[in-house]
Amino acid sequence: MNNLTEVLQMLTDLHITLLETSKKKQEILISAEINPLLAVMADESKLIKKIKEADELRMEVLEHENTYLPLSKLIEQQPDKDIQAEWTAKMLLLERLFQEIEKVNHLNQQLLQQSLTYTQFMIEKMIPQSEGSGLYSAEAASQDSREYARLFDIKA
Repeated sequence: MNNLTEVLQMLTDLHITLLETSKKKQEILISAEINPLLAVMADESKLIKKIKEADELRMEVLEHENTYLPLSKLIEQQPDKDIQAEWTAKMLLLERLFQEIEKVNHLNQQLLQQSLTYTQFMIEKMIPQSEGSGLYSAEAASQDSREYARLFDIKA
């Protein structure tokens, strides 16, 4: 079961790094810089891939030990009190990390939504209002499609 301890440590380290990356992404979103955001998102994707691999490794270790129990049940059944305490600490730390990552990601989602709303607002303000549809034909389907077509005409 020492392998499980190593895998749990690996998962913990990866999630700590993911939390730091999410916080870095939040700072970049606040500063509204695009290029650093792309680099952080690439790093984040690599971390998520590593986390998936580590989790698969955890499942392999449990299958190798013929243990198909959730970690909490496995901890309860562990006869060695030192290992039991170590696994409990790692499980609680992972749970806390999951919650923090979820909180930061939720805030990042709100920041992105606000940024998109502001960008849409600014585009609408920069496009002059016109009576015509901006389309090449007189039969425009809806007001929304006419507005997007006007944006296309202005850019073209």
